[in-house]
Amino acid sequence: MATIEEQEEKPSCLLPGPELLVLPNFDYQRASITSAALSDVPSDVIIKSRIRYGSRLSACKGMLLEYSKSTTIHGIRYIFELHRPIYEKLYWLVLTCTSMYFAASLIWATYLKWQDSPVILGFDETLVPVHKIPFPTITICPEIKMEREVFDYANISQKIWQEFKEGNQFSSVDKEDLERMAATMHICDSDVAKRFAPILSKLHSQQTKIVTETLVDLSISKNETGPFCRWNGRFYFCDKLFDFVATDEGICYQFNGLRPKDIYRDERFLSYVDPDVVDFQNYFDTQLPRLNEIRGNWSLSTGYVDQGQNSYPQRTVASSVAKGFFAFLQGLEHNYDYDCRSFKQGYKVFLNSPESVPVTSNNYILVPHGHEVMVSVLPSYVVSTNNLHEITAEKRQCFFDDERHLRFFRSYSQSNCQTECLANFTMTKCGCVKFWMPKPLDVPVCGLEKIDCYTKAQDELYALLQNQTVHQSVDPNTKVMCNCMPACTSLEYNFEISRAFYNLEKTLVAFREVYEHNDAIGSRLTVYFKEHQFTAIKRTVLYGVSTLISNCGGIFGLFMGISSLSFIELVYFFSMRICGNCSQRRKRKAIIFSKEQDEVPIDP
Repeated sequence: MATIEEQEEKPSCLLPGPELLVLPNFDYQRASITSAALSDVPSDVIIKSRIRYGSRLSACKGMLLEYSKSTTIHGIRYIFELHRPIYEKLYWLVLTCTSMYFAASLIWATYLKWQDSPVILGFDETLVPVHKIPFPTITICPEIKMEREVFDYANISQKIWQEFKEGNQFSSVDKEDLERMAATMHICDSDVAKRFAPILSKLHSQQTKIVTETLVDLSISKNETGPFCRWNGRFYFCDKLFDFVATDEGICYQFNGLRPKDIYRDERFLSYVDPDVVDFQNYFDTQLPRLNEIRGNWSLSTGYVDQGQNSYPQRTVASSVAKGFFAFLQGLEHNYDYDCRSFKQGYKVFLNSPESVPVTSNNYILVPHGHEVMVSVLPSYVVSTNNLHEITAEKRQCFFDDERHLRFFRSYSQSNCQTECLANFTMTKCGCVKFWMPKPLDVPVCGLEKIDCYTKAQDELYALLQNQTVHQSVDPNTKVMCNCMPACTSLEYNFEISRAFYNLEKTLVAFREVYEHNDAIGSRLTVYFKEHQFTAIKRTVLYGVSTLISNCGGIFGLFMGISSLSFIELVYFFSMRICGNCSQRRKRKAIIFSKEQDEVPIDP
């Protein structure tokens, strides 16, 4: 056994660091640090010796071994442990790889779900009372478009057609009737317009009056269409509640809509604005208390602010029929028209949110003459949480009002976007717009010669949107023209209908009353909320960034035992720790080199 003195005689440059144990009969000068003779040496001593005194490759292996002993990641320690048998290392290698595979698979599935469906639609936790939302805007479009005493369309069209076949000079039709006839071509059935438009365009090349104004002049007055109405328990003459509004169905009557100056950025974008102002103080029974003055404001995003019962737009506090909207509508048989609008008679009724324009291509309620129709309204109110701003509009499939700017409208809604899209497309194709569309101030309203153009433009746009939408389902990168996604906060009105026959003549006999019109056929329309409260739909984040991190952290922790500190530990070992060890290795090499230089014998 070597003595201590013999060990001390060995050069200090060949001795390992103080952490190594001194082994008996062991030649440090010739032995490798990985020799089997070190099997009884603690692994910490071997690892530190490799790092400090071994070659670069040995130092790297030492760093890896040191990390495997310190890391909190499950299984790594057993794989790289020095004195562990090879079959145990293989066992832990298989289990660790399996765990890593399942962890990676679940995390990838979580990531794809976060990418594809980060938003969820669910029911709101609290019920919404009906007084929190406005009563629906009701647009009533009669199929009778003209007052026969003002303009006898059937007689004038027959004269024009007869003289056209006989080749005469249309001397029996005066200029004013030709102008009115030209205006009606924009609301008559398409086959009627195709027949008469080419003839009229030769006779009447230029209109002196805007088409919309002409159609308003020809329409039946508000009070004759709706003699009396009831709203929120008070009776009115309907002309005090109705506005004229131009739609694709012609001139319609609208209740509880916003004024054009509150819908459009400039009300001059419309070719006609009804000058009458609705006043809900003009009710029958003057003994009833006066309504409060309208103050505050309303928007779909903020709701009602500082407004009482007499609000703008109007709302109701109850769901009863008595607190809803009722209108007695009448059609006079002498005004029935089977030449311009074919055989269908009655009224088309549309319900929409006040900030949007009515889209007549959507579902409508048909109120035939001689019927009573009860409409119970079920609001569909969708709200969105503010944290949805973090997600792109394409992923959440909706637009916030501050994200999508419309050229003509103050606020964004899907129907407003569709209307603007159609108007812009028509302007591009025809250089003009149909009489009811919003338009820039310098763009004209289409005349007779452009009826075929804007009709084809509308069909072309719908076909184009349909093809793009179908193609987008195959290729998500396909862009859809106009991109009119739903608004993130939206209000729509679903409805249920009850219908029964209504005989005005027998009703008058029963009440022993005499009516001023002998050929009137009455209809009754009632619109009311079905329930006092309803459930709103809430659009919220299903997988936000924090949720994604939490789920991935849970999966890592379950399968690998990894936490955020595990990643910090990994960075620490292979950055700061490597730099520190390299610095120490350079210092030790410098010391050893200086000692070796001192021990070299000097020749005499």
